[in-house]
Amino acid sequence: MDYDADNQRQKRRHERHVVEVQVECFVEDECINLTIYDICVDGCCIDTGTSRVAPGEKLYLKFPNGVGAEGAVVWKSDQYAGIKFASELHPAVVLQMGFKPVAVSMDDFVPRDRFGRELPPIHGLRAFRN
Repeated sequence: MDYDADNQRQKRRHERHVVEVQVECFVEDECINLTIYDICVDGCCIDTGTSRVAPGEKLYLKFPNGVGAEGAVVWKSDQYAGIKFASELHPAVVLQMGFKPVAVSMDDFVPRDRFGRELPPIHGLRAFRN
């Protein structure tokens, strides 16, 4: 990993959420379909595909849930670009679109009751017969 990318991650003020969401992007008078790969309340990372967007360019993103966000391109690398929103999205909008991978493996999963207490192991199961 290069120093600039690592330094950029340290500057982030908000937690990013992994997504793969198709959005409509309006740049000037053109509508482009793009994919967002991560999002937080103040920005996102988009896959520009073959579309040309440049740092400093203003755009408008329309998310599948009907919410829209005005923003500007702050960086571009190959087919990816970073967008900074003009105003922060509500955290609920971000959580609705994102997901967080579970870091715990199923082998480490401990069954719990509705109060969060660990359930005891089940011993001596017998099959029911008619």
